[in-house]
Amino acid sequence: MIIAAGLSPAWQQILEVDSLQVGEVNRCQSAHWSASGKVVNTGIAICHLGIPCETIFSAGGYTRDLIEADLTQLKVPCRILNQQNPTRICTTVLDRSTGQTTELVENATSVSAAEVDMFVDEYRKHVSAADVVVLTGSLPAGAPATLYQDLLSETDCPVILDARGPELEAALTQSPFLVKPNLEELEQTLARSLSSTEQMIKGMQEINQRGATWVVISQGKDALWASSEQQVYRFTPAKANVVNPIGCGDSLAAGIACGIHEGRSVPDAIRWGMASAADNLTQLLPARLSKTSVQTFYEQIEMEQLV
Repeated sequence: MIIAAGLSPAWQQILEVDSLQVGEVNRCQSAHWSASGKVVNTGIAICHLGIPCETIFSAGGYTRDLIEADLTQLKVPCRILNQQNPTRICTTVLDRSTGQTTELVENATSVSAAEVDMFVDEYRKHVSAADVVVLTGSLPAGAPATLYQDLLSETDCPVILDARGPELEAALTQSPFLVKPNLEELEQTLARSLSSTEQMIKGMQEINQRGATWVVISQGKDALWASSEQQVYRFTPAKANVVNPIGCGDSLAAGIACGIHEGRSVPDAIRWGMASAADNLTQLLPARLSKTSVQTFYEQIEMEQLV
């Protein structure tokens, strides 16, 4: 079983427009709603890839009921803990004339100390049954920056951590199996610019030396890089028709987790994660993957070991 856990779910609105005009009235071609946010997307993707999963998060307000109903319809097992503040709504605008995506992201609403404790208790109930764990998403106000560090200290199986800044910094002391910040988040964590490939690889391996067994950095359609202290890999993504990029990073994490669960090598699990992200790119709603399509994309991904 895989556990996906985090405190930043969202109710997602997706709007399609012919041509986005800033400062003008824009009429939409279509509007769609779905359960989303990093932890929710990860759980949905894992289930679509056919691996048993438990998704643990807290939610509140009327959007909690909408998220729960959507996940029930998708048959995604989840443990939704009550919180007082309403779960955020995020909006994605897809401009079909340019192919550009505009995101209006509401920060996750704050949680109380008691709500954090409930989340930790629920995680403890299930973690012993997990073969892989994905800890994902920014921590809301009220959650300590050491939360992921604390959860890692109680986890014996491999952990994929999708976090940044203070949360990532603290968690490195517990040696997560794989971390996947983007380049901007890596720069934020290291507090310096990484303007060349050589500087980026050096920064990645600095994170390896500070505790992460593997570091993965995606550069979108151009390349994905993975490093351990001794190894560096460059992956060339599959070509995919872009419909909606929201959830690609979460599908990447989910695919890697599924690959590790299935016993693949880490580089091969990363290829499976990249194929999952490619398939997500072709879907309107995030993380609603097709395992058959993922396999097709997987076969197109090229891998080169540099070190």
